[in-house]
Amino acid sequence: MVLLIVATVVGALTPSVVRTISHARVNRAANVVAADFMMAQSLAGRQHAPVVVAFDTTNKQTTISQPPPASTTLLTRYYGITSEFKLRAMASTPASVLILPNGMSNSSITVTVGDGSYSRQVRMTRAGQVRIL
Repeated sequence: MVLLIVATVVGALTPSVVRTISHARVNRAANVVAADFMMAQSLAGRQHAPVVVAFDTTNKQTTISQPPPASTTLLTRYYGITSEFKLRAMASTPASVLILPNGMSNSSITVTVGDGSYSRQVRMTRAGQVRIL
């Protein structure tokens, strides 16, 4: 009888725990995307040269690199199923942004990360303000 009660409680709590873990992964991915924007601003300022932040939504990865002709990759981060974030959805509008040494960018950008029914947005304005929505 005790085993039946324990099994019932565990069965009732399992979906809630799985949902909480999934939301935590999405929230952490959004925080890391925001941190990558801030790191790109810092890199551009330290190098006194612009950097490009590009999002590959098919492979679910972020790349921070120097603009052509150098095109040196400074950081690549993966967000897909095989990564620690295990994201199923990632979208970016536009796909890349150029961050200038003064912290500003050539356009505003919105990155959406998600896992099924839960998603978060990270926005960076042209003035360089980064917000998680």
